[in-house]
Amino acid sequence: MLSKPKIPKKPSLFPLLIYLLVLVLWGCEGVGSKGVEDVKVGGRLPAFSLKSLSGETITSRSYQGNILIVNFWASWCEPCKKEMPMLKQLAESSEAKVVGIALDEDGPKTVKPFVEKYGINYTILLGNQDVFNRFQGFGIPYTLVVDREQQIVGIYRGPVTRETLEQDVKKIQRGV
Repeated sequence: MLSKPKIPKKPSLFPLLIYLLVLVLWGCEGVGSKGVEDVKVGGRLPAFSLKSLSGETITSRSYQGNILIVNFWASWCEPCKKEMPMLKQLAESSEAKVVGIALDEDGPKTVKPFVEKYGINYTILLGNQDVFNRFQGFGIPYTLVVDREQQIVGIYRGPVTRETLEQDVKKIQRGV
């Protein structure tokens, strides 16, 4: 009797694909991940350098030593608009500096008239998707509360109340 010849099995591509996937993901984690890792309570504020509406370049370092409330927003965002009166009040009455980072795609063309119409009394910077991504943003409004050493004390995705922000500011003032 003749025995059937043994046909070698085709090597599976699955282990190779898994290996390649792990390499790609591992490589991506190292690229730019520092900023993402820092966007957590206890992490440091990601560095930024953005233009103000007056054309001046403002950096995150310029706020060193100040309590900071950073709010990402856009003129078309209804929840963002609802927060603005509260942020204006905080800018007037709080020890914290309020900074709005506008994410409107056409920049000052839309943002400047909006700021004038709503009487915004705090610093407005012109952001973009790259900056928003570096701050691990995925929805607005998006607010960070930062202490004097630029350590993140609070992260708020979606609308936040004045009381919540004031509690964070008081916690920083007490050194808690």
